[in-house]
Amino acid sequence: MPIRETRRRFLTSALAMAGTSALADAPQAFALEGALETTAVRFLHSPAICIAPMFAAEELLRAEGFTDITYVATPAAIPNR
Repeated sequence: MPIRETRRRFLTSALAMAGTSALADAPQAFALEGALETTAVRFLHSPAICIAPMFAAEELLRAEGFTDITYVATPAAIPNR
């Protein structure tokens, strides 16, 4: 018969795990990263593709240290020659 998980059992195990982790007192490791080699990035701006992900990524890129984010315009279709 499977053990039924109740709120009381869940809280008991969660508090026990939290207390155990506080006693362990493991040192925190932080990655040391240098400055970016480049701070510029260019995106292809075409009316044929969805650009919403680029605008969402722009804020994340600025948070990472990119300062020059530009959008390069391209034609919608390339004519056949």
